[in-house]
Order: sequence, then structure tokens, then C-alpha cells
Amino acid sequence: MKNNTKNNFDYKDIFSMKNKKVVIFGGTGNLGLNFSKTLSSAGAKVYLLDKVKKKLDDKNIFFLKCDVNSKKNIENNLKKIIKKEKKIDVLIYNVYSKPMDYYQKFEKYNLNTWEKVMKTNLTGAFLASQNIINHFKEKKISGNIIIVLSTYGIVGPDLSIYENLKKHKNIYGGKHSLTTPVSYTSSKSGLLGLMKYLATTCGKFNIRVNSLSPGGVFDFQEKNFVKKYTKKVPLGRMASWSDYNGPILFLASDASSYMTGSNLIVDGGWTAW
Repeated sequence: MKNNTKNNFDYKDIFSMKNKKVVIFGGTGNLGLNFSKTLSSAGAKVYLLDKVKKKLDDKNIFFLKCDVNSKKNIENNLKKIIKKEKKIDVLIYNVYSKPMDYYQKFEKYNLNTWEKVMKTNLTGAFLASQNIINHFKEKKISGNIIIVLSTYGIVGPDLSIYENLKKHKNIYGGKHSLTTPVSYTSSKSGLLGLMKYLATTCGKFNIRVNSLSPGGVFDFQEKNFVKKYTKKVPLGRMASWSDYNGPILFLASDASSYMTGSNLIVDGGWTAW
């Protein structure tokens, strides 16, 4: 097979997203908004697909209301974007579901809650990937899929850091104290398997599929949790939202053009112990 790769030493070209069309599922959360601003600044036109709209001050960032629990909703939104832009180059799946009783302990975990999380986190990614891969193949696009995982998609949770936390101090709401529930770890692990399946089966079509595994982000959680979490991080701090802007640009751009089937771990060293 002939190698058509050209040498490129200009970092502006290597990381350029000029003329690229990017779709971010789960785009209006803190992580998604950081991703969108970074990719837009690199030249991309970005579409945020989410349930809740946020104020957007960037002329290259657009919002479409989308429910990933609906196959039809996913298909219709992607069709709208393709009709307008003629193509999509990059799809980022960054959806994180927290239904009622999400933080319940394993022994009492509600089946309905489990199924809701799995449907949103994992089945939604399957449907979005299936749809966009058909588009990539039909248009003969060297497409790029990025699935956002978690450190708890590659290692089990250390529940000791959640001990003695207060229910009323859980900043994410609900009637349970902060923890890592079974549905989160299980769905994120499932996404890792989905990523590897897609990478190995779609490489021959020049479609790349990778994942990003972020570590915990400081979000003004209960002080006791932050202290115990930080103690387990070699860099000695939780992440800030902006710590993932560089990694997402790397994965979305030609800087990672020979990378597929890989999980980029950015966790301050959490999984290195």
C-alpha cells in the first residue's frame, strides 16, 4: 500500500480544524462547551447536540436540541447538519446521564435507573456512531469519532474516597451522597469496547475511532471528597475543565492522523499507581 503521508512541520497546520465540521453530542455541559470553543478557535464549525441550550457567543458554534434516547432524533439532527454543511468530519460523543436515584448504592440500585443510564451513555453512542459511519462510508470521508470515557471506564472505583460524605452536600442533587455508581463504570467500560470494535472494523475505510478518558474535575464538590481525591493524584490536584482542551484538539485534528483504537488517558496520573 502506497504511503501518501506528507511531512508537515508547522504546528498551526498540524492542529488546524479549518473547513472541518464537528458534531458534539452532549455539547452544552462544561466539558462540551470547552471542547466547542477550542475546536472553533482552531477553525472548525461546531454543532452542539443536547437537551438544554446554553448561550453561545461564537458565530461558528450552533445548537440543535437532541435526545440521544431517540434513534429518530439522532438521525434527523445529523441529516439537518449534513444537508446544510454537505458533510460531517468529526463526531464526539460526550453524553453523561444522571437520572433519579443515580447515586444509589449497588445493593439497592434500581433496575430502571440502570437501564436509563445504559440507554443514554452506551446505546446512544452506538446509534450515533452507526449513523455517522454510514455517512462517512457513503461520502468516502476520512471520518473521525471520539468517545469520551472516564478513568472509571478502565479501572474500578475507589469507594473509600466517598465515605462519610453528606447527602445534602452533593452538588449534583438527588437524595444520595456523592459516589461512583455501578451504572457509570459499567457504561463507560462498555464504551471502551465499542470504541475498539469500531476502530478495528472501520480502519479499512480510513475512519478513525479513539476515546478520551478524563480524570475528576474540580467542580466545588464537598471538601472532604476533594481532599481524598487529590491525595490519590500524582500531580496533586483535580483537573480543571480546560485541561482537556489540548487532548480533544489533538484527537480531532490531523495531529493524531495515525491513531485509532486508542484510549487517551488524561487523569493527572490517577491510573498510574
